[in-house]
Amino acid sequence: MSDMTLEQEILDVVRRLDSDRQREALAYLRDLEQLKGEPGWQIVEHAGEIAFPVEDLREMAEAIEDWCERIDDAPEVNFDE
Repeated sequence: MSDMTLEQEILDVVRRLDSDRQREALAYLRDLEQLKGEPGWQIVEHAGEIAFPVEDLREMAEAIEDWCERIDDAPEVNFDE
């Protein structure tokens, strides 16, 4: 099998699969070829370049602080029923 190209090896494996598994493989390959968004590290790298107005940043900070300090009551659960 060492003389096979990568494409030939993939085809060899796919041919041995039943039709359901071939459909799964095809769906997976189609997912792989879809263009993906920007990688996370690039987003983080550019995050510092965003110029949010100071008032917006203040509102965001207050909303985060309010949300994080909130304690929601847990629903009543009776495990005996």
